[in-house]
Amino acid sequence: MIPFLAVVRVDGPIRFRLWLPLFLVWILLLPLAAVLLPFALLLLFARDTRLWIAMRSIFEIFSGMRGTHVEVCAPGNSVFVHIW
Repeated sequence: MIPFLAVVRVDGPIRFRLWLPLFLVWILLLPLAAVLLPFALLLLFARDTRLWIAMRSIFEIFSGMRGTHVEVCAPGNSVFVHIW
């Protein structure tokens, strides 16, 4: 399943926490994906790549993002990103 929510927390001189509903981002990117789809299909056919394998790989990349934790710390600053 693709991720639906990301939490970004910044601790430093300026502190904030941001909740990003990724399902809204996916909806906004849908028109862009529809425009780029013919070019992606041409590229797949030109490289003789199987369409099913490419679709499965892209889905697995997005599914693999779920549960990702990224934390970067420096003296006096830290950034934390969690993808649900």
